[in-house]
Amino acid sequence: MSDKKFTVQWPSRMTRAFWTLNNEMNPANKATFVREIDAVPMDSLRAAIMEKHGIKPSYTALVVKAATIALQEFPYANRAIIGPPLFKRLIQFTTTDITVAIERDVPNAESIVLADTIPHTSMMNLKEITLALQRFSQATTENNQRWRLFSSLLTKIPVFLSRWIIGMPRFSANMWAQHRGGACFVNSPAKYGIDLIVADMIWPVTLVFGWVRERPFVCNSELVVRRTMPLSLIFDRRIMAGAPAAKFFNRLAELLEKAEELQEP
Repeated sequence: MSDKKFTVQWPSRMTRAFWTLNNEMNPANKATFVREIDAVPMDSLRAAIMEKHGIKPSYTALVVKAATIALQEFPYANRAIIGPPLFKRLIQFTTTDITVAIERDVPNAESIVLADTIPHTSMMNLKEITLALQRFSQATTENNQRWRLFSSLLTKIPVFLSRWIIGMPRFSANMWAQHRGGACFVNSPAKYGIDLIVADMIWPVTLVFGWVRERPFVCNSELVVRRTMPLSLIFDRRIMAGAPAAKFFNRLAELLEKAEELQEP
């Protein structure tokens, strides 16, 4: 038996280049709200759309749709601070382009994820958003432009150069909109059985939901067992203070708990 208690593992060039994004995360500017959502209305809506259209919207699609409506009603949440250190500006996005996280199985680079954007979600119904998410889940370097570009940056050029290029969108509103979407990012570890995650991301507004399952829940002043969804909002306090952020988050929760509002007539 060896007495050595550790081994040194050198990260791959993909991992080292991807770490660039971690450098942009600044938890000092972030605050977090957490709430448990009654998921029964969402389940009812999913079943109704499945019966009508033959496709069941994912919970991610519901959160994206709710975020779209909330961003339209509270446009101050749809902003970002972008620019070089001495010339940062508050950028107001005029469309709802929502970015979602998609897991990538990359050998020797377990930290790699693809963040792809659904543009103009205000013009899409739940079925269309679900189909877009399904396409993202099947993304390859052949059929997905952003993953092809990102993969090339991580593998085909020197790390010092790829790290510089990957970080460029934080200096340019045009590059941010092209490569990172808008202000809002949606992520979920739910399929791995995780109840809740609170994690800083590079987007100014991050929505994370956990595993939808049965939990103790107070409904109509009674303690019952009910399917619920843990939901968290991580936001940049520089773009909105606590009270405006609470209004945005409460409206988002209301849309999910009154899920019929997410369905088009």
